[in-house]
Amino acid sequence: MHKEASPSSRVVELDALRGIAALAVVAFHYTTQYGQQYGHTTPLGFGFPPGNYGVNLFFLISGFVIFMTLERTRTAMDFVVSRFSRLYPAYWAAMALTAIFVYLLGMPEQRLSLRDLLLNLTMVQQILGGEHLDGSYWTLQVELFFYAQMLLWFALGQLKRIHLIILLWLGLAMGYGEVVQHRMHFSYLARELLILRHIPFFALGILFYRLHTRPQENRLNCAMMGLCLVAIGVANPPVFLWVGLACCGIFLLFVNNLLAWLRGAFFVFLGSISYSLYLLHQAIGFALIHDLERQGVPSLLACLLTLAIVLALASALTFVVERPAMRKIRSWWRANGLQLKSA
Repeated sequence: MHKEASPSSRVVELDALRGIAALAVVAFHYTTQYGQQYGHTTPLGFGFPPGNYGVNLFFLISGFVIFMTLERTRTAMDFVVSRFSRLYPAYWAAMALTAIFVYLLGMPEQRLSLRDLLLNLTMVQQILGGEHLDGSYWTLQVELFFYAQMLLWFALGQLKRIHLIILLWLGLAMGYGEVVQHRMHFSYLARELLILRHIPFFALGILFYRLHTRPQENRLNCAMMGLCLVAIGVANPPVFLWVGLACCGIFLLFVNNLLAWLRGAFFVFLGSISYSLYLLHQAIGFALIHDLERQGVPSLLACLLTLAIVLALASALTFVVERPAMRKIRSWWRANGLQLKSA
């Protein structure tokens, strides 16, 4: 194992990986999914199906980062405020921008009822029976349910038993997979709340964090990574096993400090806007591509112009809303949290 990188450089590299994964998802949506769902007026002649699996890399990154964060967190409310400030202000602003675009330029099927729009404010609209304003929002619910599970274990003081917790997760995931393979009924609510199809990816991220910080556990962590891959293969279609292996390969490079080139300025910037880019790209992008193609712009140029517009919007959202709101909320909590908790 190479010398451990500093915490700050580690976060920079993970943010850069998020940015690359977000760009891969954008490429998939603008080429492959748009072509399948609506059809480009002039076929592109290519697509990027692997970009669909960028979200699985997100899940590994979240597992790594959330466990690292909780190890440094004093109280449950500190974690709640941290996650709220990171997620919701940018999300609500992105929702407003997306609604403006889809109601002015979008296709009829993109426009939701007022009820569904209001449900989208929660970020868990799918479990509440609502439709997503942007198709990419489904992963946010998955992330929130992972945070909730981790917060519960943290509040119970059980994160020191994380290997047993992961074994429980993997057992449930494999049980779900076996039930589905035998065409038996499995509770939708239990599957979604426990994120059984995705929890092995989060577990891999946690195990890579342990591998990186606790070399004395290497054999145990490597063995459990193998179990995670088995669970992925049982709980998901076969392609996800290859996705899991690819994500593990990327993280092996990362924990061995072989991704230092991701600290370059371009990747740092891409990482900094990755959340806003993910929030804004799909519904707005589809509306823009459709409108540009309708005006006679060639499909490839329409995709490139849309990408440029969405990158500009994501940059504005990051530096005008996301970062200032996060700083203000966290500063307020640091100044007032102790008084509120003792009140």
